[in-house]
Amino acid sequence: MEQILLSLDKLGFATRHQLQQMHNLGTGRNALEVLKRMGDYLHVKRHAPRNNVNVYYLNQKGRDLIGSEKERKYTLEIEHFLMRNDMYIHYGCPDDFQIERDVAFQSGLTQKIIRPDARFTKDGVIHFLEVDRTQNMTANKKKIATYAELSPLIAIQYKKCPIVIFYTTIAARKDTIEKLCRAAKVNVEVKIPQEIR
Repeated sequence: MEQILLSLDKLGFATRHQLQQMHNLGTGRNALEVLKRMGDYLHVKRHAPRNNVNVYYLNQKGRDLIGSEKERKYTLEIEHFLMRNDMYIHYGCPDDFQIERDVAFQSGLTQKIIRPDARFTKDGVIHFLEVDRTQNMTANKKKIATYAELSPLIAIQYKKCPIVIFYTTIAARKDTIEKLCRAAKVNVEVKIPQEIR
């Protein structure tokens, strides 16, 4: 129970299926039973964009039990959290998965800062995650340009070229992002939901 509460504290929100995968809860029925027993510690809301699945997050009692001060409210941004969780699970729940933290690099006399949706390492390579749900393509182009500028600096600092992961919802956007990254010489992996579920 405590591990599930800690995961919700780290990730903010999660579906039953996501918690089932992260914590090896067995069948869907078993996972629902576990979450039902934890009901005193959780808020549960139906989430329409994912076929009305239940989304779980900590209530005050759950936060108190694990000593968390991060209060979450159900908003329209929930899908962004759930998409980030999809990638967390897809890449094997990395121990060093850090959410929305500034990463600073020195570029000449200037310090450059990026704030990816998440960062983690896999096989000794730093990965930066960008969840592209409602972002306009102009914003994506700016992000790609920043990663193109910083990739050589990151490669020096970490001894390997970074990989930027874009997780988007539409295959056409995937193609566009891949082309933009290739043109900018950014190592990229672009995923869409059909490829990971």
